[in-house]
Amino acid sequence: MAAPAWLDELALGPGPPWLAMGTRSLDLEGWLIADEEREADLATKAALLDARHDDVFRAIDTEAVATASAEVLALVAAATGGAPCGPGLHPLDAAGRLVQEDLCLLIRRDGAWHLDAASVCFPSYWRLDAKIGRPIGTVHEPVAHYAEELGTRVERFIDRLRPDGAAWRRNWSIHDDPSHFLPDPTPARRVDPPSDLWLRSERQTLRGLTSTRAVLFTIRTQQVPLAVLVERPDTARRMAAAIDAWSPELRAYKGRHGALRARGWLATVGS
Repeated sequence: MAAPAWLDELALGPGPPWLAMGTRSLDLEGWLIADEEREADLATKAALLDARHDDVFRAIDTEAVATASAEVLALVAAATGGAPCGPGLHPLDAAGRLVQEDLCLLIRRDGAWHLDAASVCFPSYWRLDAKIGRPIGTVHEPVAHYAEELGTRVERFIDRLRPDGAAWRRNWSIHDDPSHFLPDPTPARRVDPPSDLWLRSERQTLRGLTSTRAVLFTIRTQQVPLAVLVERPDTARRMAAAIDAWSPELRAYKGRHGALRARGWLATVGS
């Protein structure tokens, strides 16, 4: 497999600070992305939504959620040229079945932004039932350094996002399991870098909705074998340097799924 073009979009600067919003303005023509994995991803999502619906879809029953979800479905259908899947589905559920992205609906109430509806088939070590209906600060509590480095900035950024305004960012992680549906960490096991490790990235977008004061957060999960970095020693070198700079808290949070075990191999490839 060839190294993907999105490697150039990764934020690999060493900390501190270890977390940054790194948001960039988004032309709505490039809001959603589709690739050669689209058919397989949509089939995986459909299977999960049918077999494990409560694990991957939740929505608070409010007028704000219903109105915003209907707008999301209209936007997604227009962007993809698709038609809603099946009668009687919640509009956000129907929208999630048309795109590779996971869809999270943020509603401002009680003085904070809340995750009040979501279709999330490709979680990275988190469970939707533990997050739904909670303020986004609480949703991100397990993320090392989030509260002190990003919490207030994220709230303010979303507050300022205008209707039909959009922004995007990317994150990255290294996993020892290639499954896209990962609500729980895999059991500890011996791994041999790079063959047992995968580079996982989420292209995330934020889009202000016009029907309500709501924001749609999309998550497009993309993944390649870590071995592709043989073609990109510059990226491997910067990734190793970033891991070296992690705080103890970040190493405990982000390193236990494969990054710490990949560090030596990345440094060697990047030398």
